[in-house]
Amino acid sequence: MKKTNSFIRILSLILIFSLITTMLFACNKNKEETNKPEDENEEGYLSISKYTLIRLDSSDQKVTNATQNLKTAIKSSLGIDIPVKTDWYNPTETLDENAKEILIDQTNRKESADALAKLDSSEGDSYIIEITDNKIVILGKSATSTVRAIQYFTQNYVLTSDKAGKINMSEGKTVTNPYTAIKNITVGTKLDIDVEVLSTAFTVPAKGAMKILGITCLPQRAHYPSVVELRHQENKENNGKLIAIFCLGTTGGPNTQSCVMESTDDGENWKIIARPLETIDPSIKGISMANLFELPVQIGDMPAGTLLYSGNSVDYNRKSHIAIWRSFDCGYTWEEYSIVATGGGTLEGVWEPFMFYEESDGYLYCFYTDDSDPKFDQKLVYKRSNDGKNWSESVDVVAFDTWSARPGMPVVTKMGNGEYFLIYERAGKNESGNYYGGFIHYKTTKDITSWNPSDPGTQIITSSGYTATHAPSCVWTPAGGECGTLFATGRTERNGDGTHRIFVSLDYGKTWEAMENPLTYDLGNDVLNTNRMGYRPCFIVGSDTSVIYYMNTTDVPETGRQRIQFAKLKIFEQ
Repeated sequence: MKKTNSFIRILSLILIFSLITTMLFACNKNKEETNKPEDENEEGYLSISKYTLIRLDSSDQKVTNATQNLKTAIKSSLGIDIPVKTDWYNPTETLDENAKEILIDQTNRKESADALAKLDSSEGDSYIIEITDNKIVILGKSATSTVRAIQYFTQNYVLTSDKAGKINMSEGKTVTNPYTAIKNITVGTKLDIDVEVLSTAFTVPAKGAMKILGITCLPQRAHYPSVVELRHQENKENNGKLIAIFCLGTTGGPNTQSCVMESTDDGENWKIIARPLETIDPSIKGISMANLFELPVQIGDMPAGTLLYSGNSVDYNRKSHIAIWRSFDCGYTWEEYSIVATGGGTLEGVWEPFMFYEESDGYLYCFYTDDSDPKFDQKLVYKRSNDGKNWSESVDVVAFDTWSARPGMPVVTKMGNGEYFLIYERAGKNESGNYYGGFIHYKTTKDITSWNPSDPGTQIITSSGYTATHAPSCVWTPAGGECGTLFATGRTERNGDGTHRIFVSLDYGKTWEAMENPLTYDLGNDVLNTNRMGYRPCFIVGSDTSVIYYMNTTDVPETGRQRIQFAKLKIFEQ
């Protein structure tokens, strides 16, 4: 009996021990599941919280900038502040092959070399994104394609993720050269728009006030818009139509498209009507920096109403042209007609044309930025023509003796006092060679052929301290006051609050006030380094001189990309 009781006690102890062991195991398992490491992956996502961004030590500056933008996007979208380093290392040290790294450009890592080898057989300036064990490789055959790869990764892996610390893997582990410059827009495409009629009136100084009559949103990824209202057409039914042009795609890139569009209802609806192409120099594919102009009188063999499109036909590695296309049928067909100026690539090019017709002498003027003169870092010049085909020698308009003082992006308007008002950005370099400033200046003259090139002009600044920088535009209208109204704007404002404004003068530019800008944008959303918010605004005066048509490049906050927006503004007497 005692043996039986002892056996029962022993068996009970065994059962209790087994039960306790099972419970402890279960608790530990639950604890492990509860305390999974934060970087553990889940289906469709990859944690990058322990990764480091490794960039080629000798990367091009635009790759360096794009890498920093990727870091910013990761922080804002995924909530992690990922460190950035270059691939330089002490040769006496051994690289950790198991380190988790996002490799940007053609780094010294084996994974970068392997990925680059896969591009050798591909055509064109291709790129690759490849995700392997502990490595994410992002690189292209050139700096430009590497930037495109970074932008693609940002857009499709980072910004589409809804998981903290994790990228969205729905695009797959390998993406090779998906880049096509833009969504193809063909002639006849009707553009999707957003129209919002606003009743808000913006107060401007003295006698005038301005109202936004409507805002139209045009295609994404567009830059350098320019618009005209037809007034001089032989077929009077065409007068009043709005014709606009913009460049779609990477600025000056090999696949950039020029798109001409038409509105027959005062800007409420638009459709693509033409795609001018480079034909004089077919080796160049990129067209940018568009400016549109309607001839008010006959010039050469071109009757009044001929549309002229001046643009920057450019291959940044080799050469650039200021080229002019013409259209005799309200923008539906185009012929590349003449070359105004020719320059080199990025550092010796010719840029940013603006056309102006002077009634008193019958000449068509083309103002532009000139990098080709070895005596100056950059200067503003004009050429003129009485037939649109043959152009004069260039004449200096703004040319500073100080090297690295870089005036750029000229726009001209004629005011009611007979003076010509020239607006431009004035950039420079600091001791480290980095660009700064870009503050908008202006200068005036009573003779459009005679400028004092060494005159630095006057900076636009209001009594309350608002001032503008970069990518200026201006226009004068007789409406709004005894001296009419002079409008100016730029890409950014400098007064501490980061807002974007239009500048207004009622005394021919002697004093300025700032008003709210109806087409606002936030440079902080430019996480893809598109770098084209606000490039470049366009004002024109309508046939009703109290109407100002205004186009600008603004942002799409949900993507960080840019689009063209159009607003019709109305000045009215109080």
